[in-house]
Amino acid sequence: MVLLAVVLAVCSACTMGDTGEIEAAIRRYNDLLVQGYRTQNMNLLMEVTTHEHALKLYHHMAALGEGQLRMESKLKRIRFLNVERRGSSETMVETEETWDFTHYRMATNEKYAEEKDFIYRMGYVLNKENGRWLITGVNTISGTSTNNVVPWPVLDRKGRVVNQAPGGAQGRHP
Repeated sequence: MVLLAVVLAVCSACTMGDTGEIEAAIRRYNDLLVQGYRTQNMNLLMEVTTHEHALKLYHHMAALGEGQLRMESKLKRIRFLNVERRGSSETMVETEETWDFTHYRMATNEKYAEEKDFIYRMGYVLNKENGRWLITGVNTISGTSTNNVVPWPVLDRKGRVVNQAPGGAQGRHP
């Protein structure tokens, strides 16, 4: 009976230690994601994610670049809602995250769109490889806009802004 109690205590301590490592990996991922978009270099993410996932992020960053936009973001708050272990080497984590985003035109550095206090519910998949937790997948469960400071412009079929008033207010399409 004493042996069982010791084993359960040790396993509980291991799980709690892993939970701290898992949360640290997700926090680091978000820090590196902010840096990656700001510097337009997603290679930094290889510290905490797989090559395949970093490549997905690179493609999103490149799509912004093709639109001549650069994004700066700030994670204001993260809450860990659920950590579900699936065996000894896989974990699913659900978070609620509050972000600020600003998109800038690359040529002029003018604000193109800005969002404050955007609330994401995110799902992370982590696998333990060589003794450390790596993020292998990230899914947006939901997203809620709360303060659209500079709304995304309305574009015509050729990508030109349609009747946008000063300060980012939207006009009607003619």
